[in-house]
Parts: sequence; C-alpha cells; structure tokens
Amino acid sequence: MQTVNGVIIRDRKVGDNDKAVTVLTREIGLIDITVRGAMKITSKSSSSIQLFMYSKLCINESKGRYYLDSAEPVNVFYNIRLDVEKFALASYFSELITYSVLFGQPCDIITRLLLNTLYFLDNGKLSHRILKPIFELRFISELGHLPALLGCCQCNCYEHEKMYFNLYDGKLTCGDCSKVGEIENIIKLSPDILNAVRYISLIDYKKLYNIRLPDNLRAELSEITENYVSVQLGKRFKTLDFYKTIISQ
Repeated sequence: MQTVNGVIIRDRKVGDNDKAVTVLTREIGLIDITVRGAMKITSKSSSSIQLFMYSKLCINESKGRYYLDSAEPVNVFYNIRLDVEKFALASYFSELITYSVLFGQPCDIITRLLLNTLYFLDNGKLSHRILKPIFELRFISELGHLPALLGCCQCNCYEHEKMYFNLYDGKLTCGDCSKVGEIENIIKLSPDILNAVRYISLIDYKKLYNIRLPDNLRAELSEITENYVSVQLGKRFKTLDFYKTIISQ
C-alpha cells in the first residue's frame, strides 16, 4: 500500500464499471491508476477522482499496475468544471503534461506549478488569459527549455530598442546583431513583453503569480509563449485549439 497526493488530469472508462485515471503526483510523477467499480452508483471513490481534483490516494501496485484502494479529496477546484473557458484551459495544461512528462519520475516542481495555476484559475483572482502564458513558459522552462534571456547572444547587450527572440533556440539577439529575415521563427519583443518573459522564466515561485500586465499585452505574450512551447515540443495541441475557439466566441 502506498499513499500519494496528486491531480487527476485525465480519465477514461475501462469496461463497463471501471475507470482509469492519469494522476500527476509529487512523489512518483505521472501514474495511471485503475479504479475498479468507479462507474457504479455505489462507488465510494468516484467523487474524489474527478478531473482536476487534487486528492490523497491510497494505491496498490500489482504486476506494474496501480489500483486505487481509497481516495480523499484535498482540493476539488469545483469552479473549473463549471466554466467552459477554465475547463478548456485546464485540459490544455493536462495535455501538455501527459505529452511531455515521463511516467514514474518524481515531479514536485511541475506538480506545484499545476496546483498553483489551478488554484488561481479556480478562484478567479487571476484571469485565465494571464495564467495561460505563465503556465506555458514556466512549464517549458522546467522541462529544460529555459530561454537564454540575460542578453543578446552575440554582444551580451541586456537592453536595446529592438530585441528579437528565436523560438528555436530560445536566444535573444539585439537589433545591431540580428539578421531578421534570414532565420525563421524570429520575433520582435517589446520592452514590456521582454520583461514579462524574463519575469515568468526566472522569478522565484513565491512571486510568479504577482506579475501584472496590461490587457492589451496579454494576447501578444500568450501568442509568443504558445508558439515557443509548440516549437520546442514539435507539436500543436488540440486542446489549445479548442480553448482558442472558446475564447474567440
């Protein structure tokens, strides 16, 4: 018997009565857990294994598979399941994690990032439009794709009226050194956007959600971070397309 704390980020029906859930845990990273009888009305655990809930799970391992013995909710993040925009964004975060994170590897930092983001998404203290780029950029940085943001990759210039960001290698180039037009996926960063990118990538976790950005710059930042994630992972995510369809309506 083992006890873990984790966020339910995917579920699917197995047979007539069972359910399989993918859980992001601090202790052992991503795991799949089979929940026997979860689809039955009499199931005691079904209320604790809903999508995006953070729960305390007692599990047994048999022949390389995990089975749920009991579950207790810690934080239900109820409002996320009531709001289609919040639900769509949480689904995108979940797809990013299931695609990128290795199963069975300790995952404390990314679990913390997801939990904190879901907390603000649930209570509405921060708009989902700023939570999206915060999660995307910090997540991809924690995966090992931290952008090189301390200055121009050629002359080390920290500030310049024109700074360009390479989505392929995550490097900055100033206007004096850049060869715009010769390299694909080079984008210009305004001073405010560059400061935001630096803040999200490098700030201590305790201050991560203190960022403030005008509404007119959030869409620009969001487009940059989603493109950086897509280029670094070599994939476009269907849940992101769904989320963008929802918010455009």
